[in-house]
Amino acid sequence: MASKKKWYVRFIAGNPEIFSDIKTEPRSPMMRSEALEAIGHIDNHGWRGWVEDEAGNRIFETSREKDFKNA
Repeated sequence: MASKKKWYVRFIAGNPEIFSDIKTEPRSPMMRSEALEAIGHIDNHGWRGWVEDEAGNRIFETSREKDFKNA
């Protein structure tokens, strides 16, 4: 049975030292494949971002988000 989960792309645009407002990609919720494609564009900009399910469990984080969490 295919999963009917809905995935949300969340991100913080710009420099994380200055900005902290979490934004949701306007097309959210979306299918997993769409969410992973959308987060790729956010990662290419060097922004913090992640993909999460309806419960807030993350399945992907951008490299900038990982660095920020480990700092």
